[in-house]
Amino acid sequence: MEQDFLTLYDDFTLGVAAYKRLKHKTFIFCYLNEQGKKLDNFDVKNYGKIIHEVYPELEEFGLVDQLEEVYQTGQQIIIPFSAYSAFPNKTIFRANKIKKVGKDMIINIYNDESETYSYIKDIKKNNNKVNEALAILSHQIRGDVSTSLGLIELHKQKLIEPNRLECSLDLVKKNLENIDFTIHDLVDVLFKKTTDE
Repeated sequence: MEQDFLTLYDDFTLGVAAYKRLKHKTFIFCYLNEQGKKLDNFDVKNYGKIIHEVYPELEEFGLVDQLEEVYQTGQQIIIPFSAYSAFPNKTIFRANKIKKVGKDMIINIYNDESETYSYIKDIKKNNNKVNEALAILSHQIRGDVSTSLGLIELHKQKLIEPNRLECSLDLVKKNLENIDFTIHDLVDVLFKKTTDE
């Protein structure tokens, strides 16, 4: 009956694994659909074997504890976007949905989210670069604005000697040109970022 039920998952685009509980925190493989076999590089000789003996990393990932929790409570667990080390120097990101079926069977529906994680990482990396550039440009603009406002205030209070006035106005003009140039650069950077995305 349960095996007939599991065939409904054969053509799922997500990985589906079914585990049977033998005893406390001890589950064996009893089913993987084609996508699950592909995602886990699963050898069919492992049917009937204890899952954390075939994939020791699943214990560190916490999957065995979660399977036991679902078995004990009967409540499904959704694990969004978690990382675990599957091979030396390789981390896999998975999203899992675990639920109990029947008396002692647990179903795990999962997907490899490593590509999604890679996109998020790249976006964060690019955002960090843009934020660094914005911080530098912002500092330059504030410096030019502060200098210009200071010179204007000195002029209003008649603290600039008449023979130095033209030099001060030239400096304010240069600062405003720098600000204008920086704003154009900033608009170009932001426009390029939005069109690249």
